[in-house]
Amino acid sequence: MGVKKVTPFQTAEEDKKDVGPLKDRGCTDIICILIFIIFLGGMGVIAYFAFTLGDPWRILNGYDSFGNTCGIKNTKPEGVTANLAGRDMTEYPYLMYFDPTVMLPDSINTLRDPTDTTPVEYTMMLCVKKCPDVSVYPITAGTGTEFYKMWSYNKYRKEGQDFCEYEFWDTYGKELAEEMDNHSTGFGISASDKFKDANYITNKGASGPCPEFVLKSDPIMNRCIPLFDELTNAAEDAGEEVTEDFVNELENKLNALLGTNVSASQVMQYAMADVMNSYREIAVMCGSSLIISFIIILLLGWIAQIMIYAISILAAVACIAGPAYFWYVWYQAKEELDKQTIKLESQVDNVQTLMIYAIIITVICVVVLLLIIFLRSRVGLMVTLFKEAGFMVMRMIVILFTPIILALFILAWAALWSFVSGYIYTAGTATDLTFTRQYAMSDQGALTDAEMNITMVYYKDHDYIIYVWLYHLFGLYWGTEFFLACHEMAIAGAFCQFYWTRDKRKVSFPVVRGIWWVFRYHLGTVAFGSCIIAIIQLIRTILAYIQNKTKDSQSEVVKYLLMCLQCCLWCFEKVMKFINRNAYIYTAFKGSNFCTSCKKVFGLLMSNLVRVGVINCVGSFILFIGKFLVVMVTGILGYFMLSKDEQIEYWAIPVLIASIFAFAVAHTFFSVYEIGIDTIFVCFAEDETKNDGTPGREYYMSKNLMQWVDNSSEALKNLKRKKGQQRAQAKAAKSGKSGEVEMSEK
Repeated sequence: MGVKKVTPFQTAEEDKKDVGPLKDRGCTDIICILIFIIFLGGMGVIAYFAFTLGDPWRILNGYDSFGNTCGIKNTKPEGVTANLAGRDMTEYPYLMYFDPTVMLPDSINTLRDPTDTTPVEYTMMLCVKKCPDVSVYPITAGTGTEFYKMWSYNKYRKEGQDFCEYEFWDTYGKELAEEMDNHSTGFGISASDKFKDANYITNKGASGPCPEFVLKSDPIMNRCIPLFDELTNAAEDAGEEVTEDFVNELENKLNALLGTNVSASQVMQYAMADVMNSYREIAVMCGSSLIISFIIILLLGWIAQIMIYAISILAAVACIAGPAYFWYVWYQAKEELDKQTIKLESQVDNVQTLMIYAIIITVICVVVLLLIIFLRSRVGLMVTLFKEAGFMVMRMIVILFTPIILALFILAWAALWSFVSGYIYTAGTATDLTFTRQYAMSDQGALTDAEMNITMVYYKDHDYIIYVWLYHLFGLYWGTEFFLACHEMAIAGAFCQFYWTRDKRKVSFPVVRGIWWVFRYHLGTVAFGSCIIAIIQLIRTILAYIQNKTKDSQSEVVKYLLMCLQCCLWCFEKVMKFINRNAYIYTAFKGSNFCTSCKKVFGLLMSNLVRVGVINCVGSFILFIGKFLVVMVTGILGYFMLSKDEQIEYWAIPVLIASIFAFAVAHTFFSVYEIGIDTIFVCFAEDETKNDGTPGREYYMSKNLMQWVDNSSEALKNLKRKKGQQRAQAKAAKSGKSGEVEMSEK
């Protein structure tokens, strides 16, 4: 029988003891990676049909009430009979709403009676050459104002701004245009009743052919978003209380729809200008965050030691001072109460409450203080782990840049997903929508059928679209978690190679080898673990959707139960991510499948439960402090650079952008450090379980880590003895070789 091929990180004897990362590893969880590939194929099929049926330009540019996409040349959809469908809108890039309160992302934009779910009137949307730079606002009905709006619309049409339905002025509005051309003002027109505004504006002012009002607007994402400030001022100048109330209501609705304050658009414009003017300072702040993060990574081993012991001392002082203060307050209150001859029941209750608080705080602080005293050795292990992780990171500095590659993969995946989502969202079937318009005039008998009836176009969703969205959304979650898991296992593999190598100088290309192990052997394990997280995230998303849709009809009990369920799922997701990460670490150096790794690593963690708690609580806090320092230093630097610049109106916006970038950079660097600490700890626990430091079973851990095992003194003696023997053997071998050289010369 041949000798089993082993990695250079361990000998054949060590291989028999089942320690260290094996080179002869096999593919794990193959069925899972096959399922993942099949799933991606399903996403490809969905993308194909979405590309065939959808048109994302309808989202980007917007589309009118007749199915025409603004800014492009359209063809009439098959099966659609609307006369105004299929128009060339190349010169009409902006979408204007007759009623801005109905800017909804639905296939049909409707006005609905608040007391009824049936449509009252469908709103008109038109593509225009430019957004309105004038306002035609509602005027209180009265003498001489019945022709004002249509006269104004005709006036602005001649100036190049048409706010009415396509072809209106060339068809049944032609006679109206001729009549309005004969008057220099829209007030006091003595004309036939058929030229009144009420003949061309519907009851709700939404479905045309002309709008009830026009608001001066700015183009935002090719939509005409109203500016309310000017209209409010006009209403105040005219003393129109009704108009101002209308504007306020409209502004509130639009604010709720857009999720922002549209009246603050001018502030946002100034802020964007400040960002453009301060791009050099932003670049300096972003570059500084990289340097600061790198410096903190270099010093983290020593910083962590200082911070951990400082936190422990401060916590101990607080545990002594806190109860003492509360007992002092209780004593003072009791003294005041005893001095009073008449004691109110409320005063007695307050003193008793203070005593209860003092007792509770004392018990809690005593427990915390005892934990600090008895767990001080575990805190020392935390410090050592930080130092070991820092040492390994410095030996393979390229590992700090792996999160950048991860971010590029995730951004590419998200961009592809969003691109396909645009097609899925617009993959509806163009359908006619014919209805009768109800005009504001009392006698509608004079109107023709062409003036009363209108055929719009909407895009009807397919019946199975909800299942397509669920599949597509699950693909986003699974793919994102898959990339994250690949990164965690690759980083864990690199740290494992350092840990399980006795002579650290012999480790070569650990990061490359860690990545190779993942993509050659363990993609199935990664797909398995990431699928579990994706399923939990999908369930949480569905639950959140149900909560949002039924929030107005839920009882308090149902709301409470749904919130509890959401909280439980969140906790379950965090627990599974913790187990998954440690399972990936175990797979990285053992080559076992996902379930086996979960079982083995769970046993290791349970046998070191106190250590795990200290490492996760204290370690996470230290890493958070490190990220906080990066953001704070970057923000302070930005403040001193921009606060005195007279050209910058809102310096906080550029500083905020740079601070967000700084946090992302810090999180990127520190995530590697965090995975490294977890990996070293799992390897340490496995090393402690498999070895005992005796000859033939020496620990792989460093001297710093060896002091935290039970038989550390004996292990250190054996390690020292073994190194002495190795030096003696090397010296003897060298002497023997030199003796052979002398004999040959003689």
